[in-house]
Amino acid sequence: MGIGRLASVDTSKLYNVLYSIHADWDPLGSVYRTVPGLATAAQGILGIMIFLKRLRLKRGDKTISSIPSSADQPHELKKEDAVSALSFANDIRPLFRDMDVSAMKRYGIDLSSYEDVKKRSRDIYAQLSAKEMPCDGPWEESRQQKLQEWMDSGMEP
Repeated sequence: MGIGRLASVDTSKLYNVLYSIHADWDPLGSVYRTVPGLATAAQGILGIMIFLKRLRLKRGDKTISSIPSSADQPHELKKEDAVSALSFANDIRPLFRDMDVSAMKRYGIDLSSYEDVKKRSRDIYAQLSAKEMPCDGPWEESRQQKLQEWMDSGMEP
């Protein structure tokens, strides 16, 4: 019996129930203490994980696989990037499969044509970003990013 129980002169039923939940070692009291303890431990572990992830991002660690959003990166091409600018023939045309090209020709869009893709690039990107194109499943983020980079770098042929 605890000190609090010995010192108490209250022997009402309500007191006995509250004491049982808070201080006794019955199943209800154990659950009452265990659940908040586990929640606190989980918060601590998640906090440490978030801290470590941010630390790795600051250090530029390559072990984290996160794709930067377009809001994080400027859309201006730097001088050193101009040498490695993307081209339609080498980088963008291979993104469109033959079945994509034939499917879109029915709608008057030729994905194999540089001029057509250049003219409609914003609309194509909007459809890809909205996951409405292609019809058999959305593009990976890296493919969408490549199209965005090509558009931002001047849409070389």
